[in-house]
Amino acid sequence: MSKNENPAAQGQEQKQEPVQISLQDIATVVQLIDVVSRRGGIEGNEMAGVGMLRNKLEIFLRQNAPEGEQAPEGAMPAAAPADVPADAPLADKVQ
Repeated sequence: MSKNENPAAQGQEQKQEPVQISLQDIATVVQLIDVVSRRGGIEGNEMAGVGMLRNKLEIFLRQNAPEGEQAPEGAMPAAAPADVPADAPLADKVQ
């Protein structure tokens, strides 16, 4: 059987509906950026681009919130400290 003879996979590609992205999905991306940056997952040379994208998404959320409603929050609620064993490497650096 050749790799082009998989009718089930071809049928799935043709029937796939367009992906919908909600304002809450965008708010989740903003939260993710905040968490990753707080944990040091963004290098210095990447911060400007990531920060500009984050700010752009947050402005988009505010501009597109339904009238009379507050835009989905882009900031994570205060998180509880991570459950890291005291003897783990860099455990004293985790908040």
